[in-house]
Amino acid sequence: MNGQAMNGHDGGRYRRVQLLAVLLALCPGLMAFDPIHSPSDAVTAGNGQMKAGKPSEALNSYDKAVKELPGDPGAHFDRGTALAALSRFDEAGEEFLRATEAKDPGLKAAAFYNLGNAFMKKDKFKEAIEAYKRSLTLNPKDERAKWNLEIALQKKKKDDEEKKKNDKDKKDDQKKDQDKKDQDKDKKDDQKKDQDKKDQDKDKKDDQKKDQDKKDDQKKDQPKDQGQQPPPDEKPPAEREIESTLDSLEKSPKELEKQRAMLRAVRRAPPTRDW
Repeated sequence: MNGQAMNGHDGGRYRRVQLLAVLLALCPGLMAFDPIHSPSDAVTAGNGQMKAGKPSEALNSYDKAVKELPGDPGAHFDRGTALAALSRFDEAGEEFLRATEAKDPGLKAAAFYNLGNAFMKKDKFKEAIEAYKRSLTLNPKDERAKWNLEIALQKKKKDDEEKKKNDKDKKDDQKKDQDKKDQDKDKKDDQKKDQDKKDQDKDKKDDQKKDQDKKDDQKKDQPKDQGQQPPPDEKPPAEREIESTLDSLEKSPKELEKQRAMLRAVRRAPPTRDW
């Protein structure tokens, strides 16, 4: 009865899983994209072409298989292996992702494993780590998945450190650039201040020169004898002589009385006749 259950599509799936397990055991390489067998003649032809090292021809065969079996995860899995062999890892990842819809745990685990490999080829270490973890959840004994997971973790750690260093270097460079800009701005501001001061000094000298020129012009316009007049604060010589005489008289009372007597005698004397 069990033999009857293996006939047809179920029997083909069982053989495919068995062959998959053999392939996984025989191909322990870091980046293995192994095709699996299928009841489709196109898949069989593609597998033979892949074995012969003709991935382009194999892709054509797998394209036919996908058209024949559009909902078959195994056909997409095999097409992904051909794309990976041609280094078309983005497209290969899409095919492996569709293959993860498989109901069979073995095929599903292999799809996640190869999906992780496709991510690794694109340096998408975070995504690769998640894919390997899913593969190990389905097949905890898969040594290749364990090994690749460790490599992905190490690469991610190194990548994170490099990104952190690059970010720091970038920030340092930006800070240096900003400091230089600030220094240049300060230098320009200082130069502007110096120029403004020079302009102010020049304007001040110009104003002083204008004032001096104006004074010189005013002197030229004055009459020549105006310069001989005594200063406003000085008195005429005759007035200064009278004041000096009065000061002397004030200091000598006898002389003052004498002068007063002379003045009184002059007033009492008869007028001088001029005839």
